[in-house]
Amino acid sequence: MLGELSSTPAVMRFIGTGSVWSGERSQEIAAAQRQHWADHGFGWYGVVVAEIGQRVGFIALNFVGDGGVGLDPMEYEIGWWLAPNYWHRGLAYEGAVALLDYAFSVLGAPSVVARIQPANAASIRVAERLGLALDFPTTGRFGEAIAIYRQTRGDWQARAGQQPAP
Repeated sequence: MLGELSSTPAVMRFIGTGSVWSGERSQEIAAAQRQHWADHGFGWYGVVVAEIGQRVGFIALNFVGDGGVGLDPMEYEIGWWLAPNYWHRGLAYEGAVALLDYAFSVLGAPSVVARIQPANAASIRVAERLGLALDFPTTGRFGEAIAIYRQTRGDWQARAGQQPAP
């Protein structure tokens, strides 16, 4: 699935340089994500449309790594990659809600960020609907403009109607 998505120009338009990845690059990223799973017990989750039994993308929960100026490499990051035929159906939002809940309630994340290129209006809408707010602008590893959206554990608890932990 990663190979298919990463070779689709519409999907890659707002990721890194905006260029599609080679098969080798997709394999490197897939291997890095498998290693993230092995090291941390969480990572990229497949999005499957139950009615058709088909995987159509990923909702990612991982550590940022070296991907953004001004971010600690161990900050929790959320993101979404979906095949274009499945955009605008609420799948990114639905999957990301589940992973935000997991990050805060199970993993104990103090906050979760999303790195979004400012021109990616659809992903910004998803982030804001999730309760992530613009934190600061920065630059990605390829020199691209990135907006950091963040939700803190306290903000998540308030949205979920929970009492903060003592």
